[in-house]
Amino acid sequence: MIISQHEFSFSLPSNPVETSGVRVLCVTFINMSTSNRCLFHLQNEISSSVFPSLFIVSIRFFLGQTHKTHLFVSDTDQMTHSGDREPLLRQDSGEFEGGKEEILEMFEACYMNSSKFYYERLIPKAVLLVMSVFSIIFAMDQYKLSMREIESKECYDPLSECENVPFNQTIVPPFYNYLQDFIISPRYDLSLCLLPKVLSTVGTATVCYIDDPVKFKADNRSITTETYNDRLCEKNEMKSFEMVKYYLNENFENMIVTRNPYDRFISGFTEKCVVSLDENYCHGCGTDMRCFLQKEYRRLMRMTMLFPVYTVADSHFAPQTWYCDMRNTLKNSTVVRFSLHGVEKIKMIDDMLEFFRKKGVPERQLDEIRKELTLGKNHSSTTGTALREKYEKLIREDESIRRALHRMYYYDFLYLGYEM
Repeated sequence: MIISQHEFSFSLPSNPVETSGVRVLCVTFINMSTSNRCLFHLQNEISSSVFPSLFIVSIRFFLGQTHKTHLFVSDTDQMTHSGDREPLLRQDSGEFEGGKEEILEMFEACYMNSSKFYYERLIPKAVLLVMSVFSIIFAMDQYKLSMREIESKECYDPLSECENVPFNQTIVPPFYNYLQDFIISPRYDLSLCLLPKVLSTVGTATVCYIDDPVKFKADNRSITTETYNDRLCEKNEMKSFEMVKYYLNENFENMIVTRNPYDRFISGFTEKCVVSLDENYCHGCGTDMRCFLQKEYRRLMRMTMLFPVYTVADSHFAPQTWYCDMRNTLKNSTVVRFSLHGVEKIKMIDDMLEFFRKKGVPERQLDEIRKELTLGKNHSSTTGTALREKYEKLIREDESIRRALHRMYYYDFLYLGYEM
């Protein structure tokens, strides 16, 4: 795009017989490069004796001032059509007389445009680059200082007594805004908080079923055989409580299903660290529970002070109070305790059905939910397996492991009402 254009006509006094008018077109381009381009168009042939004395001096002067300026000299009429040039000539106030001084003034004007462009465009970018580099260096220094401060306060090994650090400083803090996952039913204005390893897959299927039972059955789905990767109602999942409030009416109600921290940890560890074939799930510790507790504890502590990390292990073993904005939602939600054992399991089912009943879910659908939850078993459940019993015994007998679990889930025990 051309942003400035000036056309001049002047005579060369050195040899007026051989030299006729010369027109100069100075054009600044901003869409091609950062330089100014002056295009010289010679309407008539100029004597070789005159050309060096005036134009070469001027060209050298101009190039000496702006290193990135491109100069084009032509002795043909290919630059512009003759008819296009005439109006410009008629608009000129007169011809430049005097030769070299006027040409140098013209070059100086082009140089000033080039300098203005340089200072206005390039220098701010250079300053910004330098400031960015210093900001990165400063951030790295602050990060190192933060890490030293964290290491001085935290319990390096959660399995040990950590006598030099008060116990309340070794506890993973509650209500960190880690993840918010909900499944909603617009039909009944209800939502369910989704906690990893706390009926999250079955809960998603249950809410999906009551929201559209016809579609759920037509797709040959069942509540206890749904899988996370192939779930039907993925579009009903919300990633924040604000989204839940946006899509549901003001009188909606939220349910949170919680789980005993011991039970949840054992379920997650046996599934992700023992049964799973992916060695990366548990920080390279494999089936070594002590190793995993040491690494996961330090990761959780540092997340609350620096930035969150979202690996499979972290999301499955982070405290329950870190989910679903519990700082604000826990006190206003219906809390149901998860269990897959005897009387406690029956109570869990009854509490869930009562919540759905209050929201108007038909009895025939509630009967279907009861049948599924009573008889069925989710594919990821490890309840009742010999492997699970092995790690339950390990936790009961190893005081240091229980100590580490207390440090990780102290506020889950406290706020969700479970005994340590």
